[in-house]
Amino acid sequence: MKFLSSICGLVLLFFFTALVSCKSKQRKAENKGATISDTAKFYPIERFIKDEMQYVDLRDFSITETNIQSGDSTTRSISKDEFLSIATEVLNQTNWFAQNKYLYKETVFQDLGTESYTINYQTDQADIKSIDLLLNEQTNLPKRMFIRVIHQDGKNTSTIQYSWVAGKQFSIAKSEKNPAALIEQSSKTIQWKNRP
Repeated sequence: MKFLSSICGLVLLFFFTALVSCKSKQRKAENKGATISDTAKFYPIERFIKDEMQYVDLRDFSITETNIQSGDSTTRSISKDEFLSIATEVLNQTNWFAQNKYLYKETVFQDLGTESYTINYQTDQADIKSIDLLLNEQTNLPKRMFIRVIHQDGKNTSTIQYSWVAGKQFSIAKSEKNPAALIEQSSKTIQWKNRP
């Protein structure tokens, strides 16, 4: 009888341990599922712009600014401080995006012809309507980035297109129009290259 009660005790202990273990695994699985964040997939474009700005700031590049306004074009050399000041306009856009990623839908397209991925972010809920980022397929490093900002002010529509080519240049193109005509259009391109 003593032997039988020992076996029953061991069997009960085994089932109790198995039951507690299963419940513990189930809770861990539920908690693990609750901590997954869907914003982790967004590419850190603000980091890309900061890295590019730092890359130029730490080197002795020849930096030029080309302005086109009303068909007239002017080119001049600019300092690193001027470069950083102008590039901050682009950085501000990427910082705003980083803080408001939840407004955007992400899509990814693979281009076999250029061996790159295009990541697109789009929304109708903010002035930054879209961001396109082209990544090198082999390295996952950015090659180009485009940001399109559209702001409606009464009947006038302002559009700003930011374009960044990694390690070479960036552009800021602005236009303003009303339903009847184009009011103003301008662009600024900043280029940097090694000094001869």
